[in-house]
Amino acid sequence: MNCKIMTTFSFKLFTRALFIVFLNLVLVLSTEAKTYEEGEGKDYEVRSETASDSPRIREFFSFWCGHCFMMQEPFSKLAEHVKDKAEFRMNPVSSLGGEAGVESQKAFAAAKVLGVDKEFAATLFDEMHKQEKIPQDHNDFVRIFESIGIPKSVYEKESSSFVVLGMVSEFDSATEKLKIDAVPEIVVNDKYYVNMEKLETIDELIQIVDYLLTLK
Repeated sequence: MNCKIMTTFSFKLFTRALFIVFLNLVLVLSTEAKTYEEGEGKDYEVRSETASDSPRIREFFSFWCGHCFMMQEPFSKLAEHVKDKAEFRMNPVSSLGGEAGVESQKAFAAAKVLGVDKEFAATLFDEMHKQEKIPQDHNDFVRIFESIGIPKSVYEKESSSFVVLGMVSEFDSATEKLKIDAVPEIVVNDKYYVNMEKLETIDELIQIVDYLLTLK
C-alpha cells in the first residue's frame, strides 16, 4: 500500500498502491487516447478555488515512502514531458520519519538552492530503499551532502538560511492547502488533484496532466 500520512487505512490507498506497482511494470505508452472533459470527481478533484500563477505540476512525496521511491522513474518521464510548458516541483512532506523526516525536508530545500537536488534525492532514495540505510540524525544528512560534494559548513549554513526556511514553509502550506494525507500524489496548477488509482498507464497520467494544464 502507499504511504499514509495519517494513521487510517482505506480501500482507496490499497488501489492506489496497485496502480503504483502497475505503472512500474508497464512503462509503455498506450495508443488509445482518453478524454477528461467530464472527469471531475472521477479522474481528478478540485482541491483549491484558485490556481497557481504559472503552470505547475507538484509531486508530493516523502523519502520514507517506498512507493514514492518506486514512482521516481514514472514521474521523471512526466517531468521530462512537461519541461517546456510547466514547472515540475517536488514537494517533500515532513509527516513521515519523525525528526529525520523534518530534516529531510530542509535538506531537500537546501539541495535545491545549491543546485544538487537531483543528486541528493537520488542518493537518499538509494540509501534508504536499496541499501536500507535510514538516516537517524543531522550527521547522516551531513554525510550525504559530503558524498555529493557539498561540505558540511555549506550545508549547515544553507539549511538554516531564510530562503530554505521559506521553501519549507511553502512545502507545508501546499500540503495543508491541498489536503494531502497520503503520498505520492500529483497536483496540477496547485488546484487539480489527480486521482491516480483511476489511471492504467503512464500515458494516461501524462494525458490527464496535459488536460489539467489547460484549465484555469
